[in-house]
Amino acid sequence: MENTKLISIVIPCYNEEKNINKTIDNIENVAKSLPKYRFEIIAVNDGSKDNTWKVIKEYASKHDNVIGINQMTNFGQSMAYQAGFDASTGDYLITVSADLEIPLDNLTKVLEKLEEGYDFVNTNRVGRWGADATGKEGKERALKSGYANRLIKKISGMDIQDRGSGMKGFTRPIYKSLKFYGEMHRFIPDYVSVYGAKITEFDVTYQEREYGESYYKGHKRTVKVLLDMVTLIFMLYFARKPFNMMPGRLFGFTGAVIGALGTLITGMLFIEKFLLGTDIGTRPLFLLGALMMLLGVIMIMLGMIGELLMRVYFESSGRKPYLSREIVGKS
Repeated sequence: MENTKLISIVIPCYNEEKNINKTIDNIENVAKSLPKYRFEIIAVNDGSKDNTWKVIKEYASKHDNVIGINQMTNFGQSMAYQAGFDASTGDYLITVSADLEIPLDNLTKVLEKLEEGYDFVNTNRVGRWGADATGKEGKERALKSGYANRLIKKISGMDIQDRGSGMKGFTRPIYKSLKFYGEMHRFIPDYVSVYGAKITEFDVTYQEREYGESYYKGHKRTVKVLLDMVTLIFMLYFARKPFNMMPGRLFGFTGAVIGALGTLITGMLFIEKFLLGTDIGTRPLFLLGALMMLLGVIMIMLGMIGELLMRVYFESSGRKPYLSREIVGKS
């Protein structure tokens, strides 16, 4: 048993007191059918206002492989994932929604894909999107999510059908490299792609939740996701080639161009003044040239500050601009 792989199952929970017990029980049943693996189940209570934490505590007291994490307040789904990822020790990690919208027997196929050599496995909930959408809010949800998914796909170049699916599989190097901010969990496939990870996706049957409703939704969340897309555009390029878009290069080049144009404008006006005696002090073009020179200097200084911040980011956090799949030989 010591040589069997450990699988970490992370379940973010918010007001899921009627669902979390069934979720854990179903995972345990699937685990029994996979004797070559060991499982640790990490349920993260994200500041629920019901008895979710009480149920999790009861399971943790009765099952050695169940770990409960109780957040001090509702930090959001991304932070619930982060807490679970930080506590995980598995060779593989699989995220699972507590709402049972995806049948848990799909855990077996996720593991099969990871064993085949994929670094990240995504699931596509058939029946939740597009013309096949079902449920009370299916059509409206499909419309908004469809537009968002197409936009993200264009930004990242990742052809993933269902970024919001709660069941995802990761190898250890991948999940240990992820740090969540904002609504980043929506962009997990895109961030994973920066490491050159082998990614796959397969269809799963979608079923409406039996109890309660999803609290990880709403117009405020939509706005947050749209704002996070701006960060996604920058971070994807920066993460893939951090030293090709050095702040000193980006801001320095831009500042040099703006400053050079400003110098050219003011230089021409000074020549005009000395040769023709023209008054240039009140001319808008002179003010524009002076402002461009000042802006050029500021941009170059921002580039230098950016260079320092980038080095602080990598060196103080211990994060590297690369990820090795495997290291063999003498350490």
